[in-house]
Amino acid sequence: TLTMEELHARLFHIAPATIRDMLAKGMVEGVKLDPLHETMGQCESCEYAKATRKPIGKVREPKRREKFGDEVHTDLWGPSPTQ
Repeated sequence: TLTMEELHARLFHIAPATIRDMLAKGMVEGVKLDPLHETMGQCESCEYAKATRKPIGKVREPKRREKFGDEVHTDLWGPSPTQ
């Protein structure tokens, strides 16, 4: 007898509704769901895995320079010592 959270983790974090369907259809043998723990809260691993970074904006920031030489980048320090 396992809780929904234990089954969720053992079945590679599939959706709880899918676990219930699999149990109802007899697709999982030798496993019983604990009737006191048929629901589960948020899975921290699933939340972390589904987190995404912010999308790249469509507007260029800062505005592109108009003509050659408006902005210059130089290396003032020179080669860095390696030892």
